[in-house]
Amino acid sequence: QSSRQFLDSRTKYAGVYGQDTYKIKPNVTLNYGLRWEVSQPFYDTQGKIQAFVPGLQSQVYPDAPRGWVFPGDPGIPKTLAPTDRNNFAPRVGLAYSPGFSDGFLGKVFGGPGKTSIRAAYGIYYTAIEDLTLFFEVGDAPFGLFYVSPTEVYLEEPYRDRRRGNNPGQRFPFTIPPPGATGIWPQFQPVSSSPGFQVNNVLPYAEHFNFSIERQIKGSMILRLGYVGTQGHHLIAQTSFNPGSAARCLEIRQILGSDEGCGPGGQDQIYDLNGDGILTPGVDAFGTRPFSVTSGRYVGDGLLDFANNNYSTTIANSAYHAFQLSFEKRAGDLRLLGAYTWSKSLDNASGFGDTINPFNHRVSRALSSFDLTHNFVVSYNYDLPFHRLAPSRGAARKLLEGWRINGITRFTTGLPITMGASGDHSLCGCGGVDRPNYNGQPVRFFNPRASETHDYFSTDQFSEEELGVPGSASRRFIHGPGLNNWDFSIHKSTKIGEKLAVEFRAELFNVFNHAQFMNPTGNLSSGNFGRVTGARDPRIGQFALKFIF
Repeated sequence: QSSRQFLDSRTKYAGVYGQDTYKIKPNVTLNYGLRWEVSQPFYDTQGKIQAFVPGLQSQVYPDAPRGWVFPGDPGIPKTLAPTDRNNFAPRVGLAYSPGFSDGFLGKVFGGPGKTSIRAAYGIYYTAIEDLTLFFEVGDAPFGLFYVSPTEVYLEEPYRDRRRGNNPGQRFPFTIPPPGATGIWPQFQPVSSSPGFQVNNVLPYAEHFNFSIERQIKGSMILRLGYVGTQGHHLIAQTSFNPGSAARCLEIRQILGSDEGCGPGGQDQIYDLNGDGILTPGVDAFGTRPFSVTSGRYVGDGLLDFANNNYSTTIANSAYHAFQLSFEKRAGDLRLLGAYTWSKSLDNASGFGDTINPFNHRVSRALSSFDLTHNFVVSYNYDLPFHRLAPSRGAARKLLEGWRINGITRFTTGLPITMGASGDHSLCGCGGVDRPNYNGQPVRFFNPRASETHDYFSTDQFSEEELGVPGSASRRFIHGPGLNNWDFSIHKSTKIGEKLAVEFRAELFNVFNHAQFMNPTGNLSSGNFGRVTGARDPRIGQFALKFIF
């Protein structure tokens, strides 16, 4: 059951930039500039957001669990993280057109005006998405989402069947005013409540490229280039309260495998001496570092915090690519092709990705959108039927204005995200559990060849040992590639000077080739290594448009 959620988000942005172009020589041009910008983190006009700062006791809500703080608390601005005003972004570009008209270099570069060589570098800042603030909507004490942590009575859905505790009816819910006390048992343990890290900074990326463009012959143009990007301080999720595997295994050794700690046991209270009395310093109140920060309600069996994430700017990325493209126009034919050979690495491919809280570098792997090879060619051709028709009349109207268009794409597949369910790492958090990998080469199969649609061999993978995260990289093998042809035919007919009729027929995946989705990468799934879905089959659509 949940209360209504409200968000009153705002932000402020300002930017100033200057740039100049300087011709070093008639065939050498330098562009340079500098941008300064201030992008304020989003804030809530009513202050209904929160952060976690270990050891800091809130003054806005004086008996909140220690560490759970709000705008207005000491050192906590309304934006939670400070607004950075030191964001200077230089950029520079150089363009050179070789002027050699004879000799070997003249042949290589084709003569004056036939070749362009360009290089550029720049720093670019980006704003932090409002969605990060939306993650915090309705978190304690500004909203209530209640699922009983233990078994309850059907007729009394809030009464704990084991201890008999009954915190009472929780809804309808009203946001408590600042200064309210005695409100926290209904929220404890505070869980699944992302906080915005108070040391966050503005994400930015370095972009750099080098390219050569050459007019080969007539209207054909060939381009070769290198493109690179380094992302810094990118936003992602990571747990600020992960369970301790060592503590869990210690409890398991004391109480045995039946009563002791195990997967999913991070938020339980363990009576280690078996006297039936919960004693701080003697018994185990969860296995997380911040399971108990205030300890006000441990006698009632209530921990302060369970698993919660930070939205934090700790992620980074790297992208490197060789790019080749060509362009050709010959009469009624226009042809454009591009090939990219690239690699993209990161430890979070989006701000919703969860990073290993113990070692951020362990999460570094192929990006979820990495494509090693990507070839795309597009073409359109004006059919010359009009040449067979008389200069006017119905026959010409019928034969003129026909064009065919197409896009063909061949790519390698997207990386497969490896994972495992069951919390064998004993972390009780995201970004940690993965299979063990023995290092042997993974074999790949044609999904069409078996009834189970196997794509990769699974005997190289095994379940994690209890308390030890798996050794497999987050992403290191790619899924099925893409082989797709889209085609259309278009007819445009003018009727007088002001009217026209257009007909279009379009076919997507014209050869109805099976474009398989990625196989399941979760070891705990019965479909591990198998393809269970495909992209759209052939789709056709037709349109008739009257223009006036």
